[in-house]
Amino acid sequence: MNDAFKELEVAGWREPGRGDAYDAVVGRVTARVAEPLLDAVGVRAGTSLLDVATGTGHVAGAAVARGAHGVGIDISEEMLARARRLYDGVEFALGDAEELAFEDDAFDAAVAAFLLHHVPSPERVVAELARVARRVAVAQWDATERARLIGLFTDAIAAAGVEPPVGQPVGPSRERLARDEELCRLFEGAGLADVRVDTVELWEGVLGGSVNTRATVLAQPPGVQRRIRDELARLADSHRCENGIDVPVSVRIASGRRG
Repeated sequence: MNDAFKELEVAGWREPGRGDAYDAVVGRVTARVAEPLLDAVGVRAGTSLLDVATGTGHVAGAAVARGAHGVGIDISEEMLARARRLYDGVEFALGDAEELAFEDDAFDAAVAAFLLHHVPSPERVVAELARVARRVAVAQWDATERARLIGLFTDAIAAAGVEPPVGQPVGPSRERLARDEELCRLFEGAGLADVRVDTVELWEGVLGGSVNTRATVLAQPPGVQRRIRDELARLADSHRCENGIDVPVSVRIASGRRG
């Protein structure tokens, strides 16, 4: 993993309109993980919480609604601009998940939703979360066959015969980060104990909610992009119901604490 992957991710999340595009589809789903993620670290009135990679602010906003003091940081001012519009009065700031600008034990709890596959070093991020708070939780997409909101796009790209562009930086495996043993390894490596991994099942119904997948699609000629779109429509059709499309979404939530 190198700096090129981080540069790709940062540039993507800072694109104009990214916050609105994210919340158009993916953000509506990921926002529903806020409550179980906050439950995993026991957030209640008076808790101080750091929400890392807050994006459009849904987790930090939910924490403040519980009476907690929530602070949300993100590497993208574009995402933070929408967060501030949605959650007036919540504290948001620019920040890097791999180098948190806070003292040790600055918060009671720290969380990060759908972040670890977007950074070069998940180990470094979890270590930083554990440094600034005693209680830590992260949310990650489940395996592709269960997190179909993301899996449909992955399968459509593969069905269209598309490979990632040559030279495109590759980040951590989203599939590996869905496994219990990998999440436990990361948490225990950061000195966290009482580690548990739970599964949250959601049903809802992506390009605006991704960077790496988006880069792969947009690198293709128009004809191939149309083929990917056609394959996506074909795959999504299997989830069609009376009121639209029901796509299963499964999320892993890992939590732990320092002694």
